[in-house]
Amino acid sequence: MAASWLSALILTAIICSSMVYDANGYPNQKEEEEVKRIVEKELRELKDRLQELERRSAWELENSESSRKRRNADKQDTHGPIGNDASPLGPFTPFYSGQCFLCPVGAPGPRGPPGPSGTSGRDGRDGRDWSGCGGSNGDGPTDPEEPPSTNGSSGGTVFVRWGRSECPSTSELVYSGTAGGAHYTHKGSGSNYLCMPEEPIYDEPQAGTSGQNRALVYGAEYEMNTYAQWNHLHDNNVPCAVCWAPSRPSLLMIPARNVCPDSEWTTEYSGYLVGAYYNHEGRTQFVCMDKTPEVVSRSSHNANGALFYVAEGRCGSSGSGLPCGPYVEGNELTCAVCTR
Repeated sequence: MAASWLSALILTAIICSSMVYDANGYPNQKEEEEVKRIVEKELRELKDRLQELERRSAWELENSESSRKRRNADKQDTHGPIGNDASPLGPFTPFYSGQCFLCPVGAPGPRGPPGPSGTSGRDGRDGRDWSGCGGSNGDGPTDPEEPPSTNGSSGGTVFVRWGRSECPSTSELVYSGTAGGAHYTHKGSGSNYLCMPEEPIYDEPQAGTSGQNRALVYGAEYEMNTYAQWNHLHDNNVPCAVCWAPSRPSLLMIPARNVCPDSEWTTEYSGYLVGAYYNHEGRTQFVCMDKTPEVVSRSSHNANGALFYVAEGRCGSSGSGLPCGPYVEGNELTCAVCTR
């Protein structure tokens, strides 16, 4: 290839030297000699460069890898453009890598194999400053609307109506029974009244112990012989009813009043405050007995187990009584059971 380039340049020099004429169309020998001198100089420089090119080409064949790296470095635009007076065979021209710019362009070569995978990039930043777009609504069927609950989300509340075997119209009956509790002379057992169901269920009972090492529950009786209004109840057993007030979770028993705080509250029933006799050994809770009490049928036999006495207020200036004025000495105390 170097020889072909040398022949082309010699032919170009001969053509150029034969075209030197003066203004009248006659050959100009002086200028012709100057042209020959320049051509000879270029030919000598070209010969030197071709020899250097052949030497480097031979070296590149022996050191193909380092030659490839050097050619890649030559492609970088770090040497600036070639000047007008630069040789066409400089180290940053196609001649240096053995290419032929006068040759026709060949067909593209086959696609090379894929290169190795690059290293994984760094994790992206979290989305602390940006929130994602909301998703679109689903196209699934919607649930049918449920009818309003009659029980409310709270489930209601339970209370005992003492002195009656049925519940008021504002609530529902859970069960009815008979009031019971500890004997009025006993210091132990319970201190609360119980609403005992009409039909008990026993689980592996052991009978005949005669109360040894046991707590004892007796039936409750009215003790009303000193209260004329309810004298007919005396020595009869006390009925009771356990009631459920749906959708009203709050329960309040107000002593000394027979009405509820306001219209937001439902009055389940009202009556009189009752408890144990003040001088008996056994103590009980105060409960609200219905104002129209009933009796358990055929129960008048004066058994004197747990007892219901009407409560009355004591007032005085000694500090131990209720405030006189609003409270009247000896008056029976009313009560109200309220839900909300």
